Amino acid sequence: MGGMGEQYGPYVVYFLSQLLQKRQAMEAKEHQAEIKEGEAKKENVCGEKATYFAGDETAAQWHRQEDVEILKQFCREGYAQAKKHGHFIVGTGEKGDFIGIPGRFLIEEQPAGGATGFILWQPLAGGEELYEDLEKIDEETAKSVFGYWIAAIDSKTLKISEVW
Repeated sequence: MGGMGEQYGPYVVYFLSQLLQKRQAMEAKEHQAEIKEGEAKKENVCGEKATYFAGDETAAQWHRQEDVEILKQFCREGYAQAKKHGHFIVGTGEKGDFIGIPGRFLIEEQPAGGATGFILWQPLAGGEELYEDLEKIDEETAKSVFGYWIAAIDSKTLKISEVW
């Protein structure tokens, strides 16, 4: 992977940046239209902090990305889950840059079983109310609570690692 990250890394990061900016502008426009129509939607809008998670350990600002094919370039382990759900998320903040792959708190939905850095799982806002502690979550609850497997990502090399 080292060679590909060095060769394509800056391009992929630039490409992601451009896609996210376009997506943010489009979603902001859609959000304004929804407000004018008086609709109360619960969809996440790019640029709003803490809309995905009630207690975000990364303190990142998250953006939804629907072009899952780009994951084939730097995050193959997250591709299948992202493809299944039609998106993944990327986050930026003071602590660094992050990538989130949608899935439940189940080992079969954890990218690479956590071997490549996806060891942090955060439930969608409201999901944390269904259990007391992740260490004590029962299998039935784990099957019903959706969230994201999160890893840190180096924006220069696109290397994925554990969130500290």
